[in-house]
Amino acid sequence: MSEAGLITPARPDDLVRKVGRELLELGLLQGRSLFTPHRRVWTAETTAELHSHYNERPDASKDHFLAKLRRQLDGAPDDAIQLAAELLTLQGLPLLNLTAATLHGRIVEVLSWMREPVSIPEHVQAAFAQGTWNGGTGAHTMLWKWLVDAVNFLGNWWQVPQQQQASAFADPWAWQDAVYQRRFMPSLREELLYLAFPTHFLPILSITDKKAIRDTFLGQGERSSGDLNRDLFTITTRIEQETGQPVDYYRPPFAAQWRKQAERPPGERRAWLVRPRQGGSDLVGRWRAESFVSLAATHLGETSPGASRAAVRAAVEAGYQHLDYAQRMSLATEYHAFLSQMAADDIVVTLLDDHLYGAILDGDAEYSPDDSGARLRRSAAWLTHDAVGVAMLPAPLPAELDQQGTVVDLTGALDILASLIGADADGETLPESDTAERSQPAPLAVPKLTAATDTLAAQLHIERPWLQDLIEVWQDRSQIILYGPPGTGKTYLARALAAHVADRDAVRLVQFHPSYAYEDFFEGFRPVEGAAPGTVSFAKAPGPLREIAAEARNNPERPYVLIVDEINRANLAKVFGELYFLLEYRHATVRLQYSPSEAFNLPPNVFILGTMNTADRSISLVDAAIRRRFAFIELHPDEPPVRDVLGNWLAANDHHDDERAALLAALNDSIDDEQDHDFKIGPSYLMRPGLGTDAALERVWRYDLMPLLEEHYYGRLNRAQIRNRFGLAAIRDRITPPPPADPPEPAR
Repeated sequence: MSEAGLITPARPDDLVRKVGRELLELGLLQGRSLFTPHRRVWTAETTAELHSHYNERPDASKDHFLAKLRRQLDGAPDDAIQLAAELLTLQGLPLLNLTAATLHGRIVEVLSWMREPVSIPEHVQAAFAQGTWNGGTGAHTMLWKWLVDAVNFLGNWWQVPQQQQASAFADPWAWQDAVYQRRFMPSLREELLYLAFPTHFLPILSITDKKAIRDTFLGQGERSSGDLNRDLFTITTRIEQETGQPVDYYRPPFAAQWRKQAERPPGERRAWLVRPRQGGSDLVGRWRAESFVSLAATHLGETSPGASRAAVRAAVEAGYQHLDYAQRMSLATEYHAFLSQMAADDIVVTLLDDHLYGAILDGDAEYSPDDSGARLRRSAAWLTHDAVGVAMLPAPLPAELDQQGTVVDLTGALDILASLIGADADGETLPESDTAERSQPAPLAVPKLTAATDTLAAQLHIERPWLQDLIEVWQDRSQIILYGPPGTGKTYLARALAAHVADRDAVRLVQFHPSYAYEDFFEGFRPVEGAAPGTVSFAKAPGPLREIAAEARNNPERPYVLIVDEINRANLAKVFGELYFLLEYRHATVRLQYSPSEAFNLPPNVFILGTMNTADRSISLVDAAIRRRFAFIELHPDEPPVRDVLGNWLAANDHHDDERAALLAALNDSIDDEQDHDFKIGPSYLMRPGLGTDAALERVWRYDLMPLLEEHYYGRLNRAQIRNRFGLAAIRDRITPPPPADPPEPAR
């Protein structure tokens, strides 16, 4: 490959680059200090002192980094303390998400531990205000590990002959060989490359991103050299020559092009459980001591990190023919997650003896061919403090940990895991003063439903105490069913309650019917128009429950309401499937019918409200599983609050002398209470505007009520008998008092 030209740095970080190169050149070539150039601080002897005080004296307490570092450096010579301060300067120098004040304060505090403290040069302080990249959680939470590796790097460097050291600083590719010679945190390796040679290496920490950029922009006729950074150098200098501009791959127009290949949206963070299948406690001990996490991958060919699911599956099929189909499918899912879905800054945990250990991933997948028990690995900085017992973990984390598999996606419990390791879910760390005394994370709280108000009671013409009792039952049980005869206002009440307790965009309504199925309600494959005209393919599509659960999971402080109208008209066992379990155990997870590799839980802030018409199907036909999982609240015309709704509505609308309430009561009295209890008529039929005339009332009776009654009494009463018993004239006669009897004639 030709090396015509040099990369023009695209970031406004000239001071960072200048100070970084000066620090490395003074220290690694001349052994001199950046802060006090007349003193030889960067030496093998000083490095050994720092190694004995810091690397060999790990502090497993929960104190913040500087408190532990001070104890470790207690009694160390001034040169060792100053070397630690300058290494920490190197670490923080390019970080955009570390303020200049925080970095300055950190370095000043370390220098203050010297018997004869020195000061930070002004040009170094000026560089603190620039920054190059966001370092992610690993750059903050795992600062201790970065310093361990930096000291180890120095120890190795002093063993290199001086002539070879000079050659490395004169040739960027020799420098790359020197930096990549040992296993260190990738953030340290990539920083050393960029700060020493910003005209040859890109300001990118993620190897996955680098590979995606290389694969996207490799030009026609260009072939990969097998060296990722050389490829990127050639590609970038070519693009600069073509455009006449510096290239920043994280900005338009470049970012959108290579990110299309990403396995997940940029900036998204995940959490993972990796189990030590082969090796148990010994393997976990190695993980923690050597700062990595691994899979055996004994028969997996060297599949490239970032490989597609199809490529990983092909590699598994080729290497694991001795396993059955189900095992190969499971392995393909796990290896693909490890190779291509995990990313630097993700949280990884493992379980050992029912205790949870946590770490931050700090690099891309790599192969270690000589380690048969841990061949496929990722760099991971493990927490130094004690593990947490599973019994002490808040929900839903224990249920998430019950999922089967060697590699399990725990992103649903990301917030809880982030708080356990002292970093929030967006990658920012808690202030150092807070991490020392952080408490156990609290369980996910169920949002409080809004209490019933007088306004709501007036809107529904129902007494407020009854409404409040209903809301409290709903709060306690999470799912309720309003059931009763037709016209009792079940759907109206359900919609009003949903609007009262949740925002408009947090309410969904779905109506069940006999052909409604799991694929409609939760998820299933639906036909979509194919790429070629006239063709059809199938794509997995979410249903209303899956959609509302996703939104609720992203907004745990808001209540979400799913109204299921006519819930008893579908085959409920068929519609709910494995979700029956989640209605009762909200913090547990289940494997999904159409997404078997994914564990799903129903967020506690999803409240379900069903309606059931008992005239359509008796409540006695609802299976016991649903009856146990829902609280059933009856709305019956003969019982409060429905009994009083029509009268309250008439009074509220100034119809004080209206006969409708009396007519409805008389009509329901005419319906047998024992045999036809579920078929009494609700008030909704008579709560329409414009029913103040005899003609309008007669139409409701003729076209709404009589057909219902004729259908119900079919085979028991003929039409004439139904009209004589339930017709408007017959009911009106019942509420009309008989005329007074004629007075007796006087005796003659």
